Amino acid sequence: MTEKSLRQEQISRVIGNLDDRHIAECASYAPAGAAASPERSRRVKVKRIITLALAAALILSLGVTAYAVKASVATPEAAQRVALQEIEVWRQMGLLNPEVSFEGDANQIVEIEEHTGSEYWYGRFFNHSFDVRWHLGPVDWGDQTPPPELLQRKFGCNLRVDTLTGKITHACIDARPSEDAVPTGSVELKLGDPDDPENKDLHTLYFYDNFTDIFPADMTVDRFCSLLAEYWGFSGYRLADTVDTQYYDAHWTPPAPESLLKDLRSDNTDNYYLTVFFEGDQEGVPRYIQMTKFPGYVQLSFGTGHSVG
Repeated sequence: MTEKSLRQEQISRVIGNLDDRHIAECASYAPAGAAASPERSRRVKVKRIITLALAAALILSLGVTAYAVKASVATPEAAQRVALQEIEVWRQMGLLNPEVSFEGDANQIVEIEEHTGSEYWYGRFFNHSFDVRWHLGPVDWGDQTPPPELLQRKFGCNLRVDTLTGKITHACIDARPSEDAVPTGSVELKLGDPDDPENKDLHTLYFYDNFTDIFPADMTVDRFCSLLAEYWGFSGYRLADTVDTQYYDAHWTPPAPESLLKDLRSDNTDNYYLTVFFEGDQEGVPRYIQMTKFPGYVQLSFGTGHSVG
């Protein structure tokens, strides 16, 4: 159903709920009413005026609301405000932990015009949106600690705010581990000036498993997908196989719905990539849930975007 036809149906329902007697009384001549006392006549007129005014206000509000939703995210500043409001909605729903927040103003807000994605995106149509970004800041890699004066947030994110619906259609949330977190792995890399390949030192980079800083530890796959379906206005979801031949050469099979989200792992990488089809979404176009360990932080990504093939 289109937005226009939906508003028409709502208007018809509002009018249909009006008592026919009130409409008839407003349109007909009533001798008894004319003979009544001036005070009673005034009361009857006021009652009729209020009834019709309420109906008119409801009808007008439907159109105004539809316009307001579309126009409420018309600027980068509005996009930041709406992004923070929607994060609060997610906290209230239990999709995110209460501690997940983003300090200060966003570091970057990028406007993205509406477009149709390539086959890489299964031809998904993307509405006009703003990508609101709070940077995590420099990451402590153990033996390469960033300067203390640089802003380091506990949480960072990229939030894609759809200007038509006011919803976040894609989220990429980073979480830095606590100071007493124990690394789950490490890798040694030569780091230094990219313009001077010979002047690089060997550094140890540490991985952590702190996904439950972002979402509750008892969050299951089914609950997470069900909450997303509720938020986006879909009636259900279906998990699907994911085959990635572009980056990790991995094949992820759908987990059991009761599986804990924090326990999802692939066979050959610390990157887990889940394909989800939502009932009521664009036909044949999936959304994604992705969990990735990076040196010094973890990342949970979900929605219309993904970073693997």
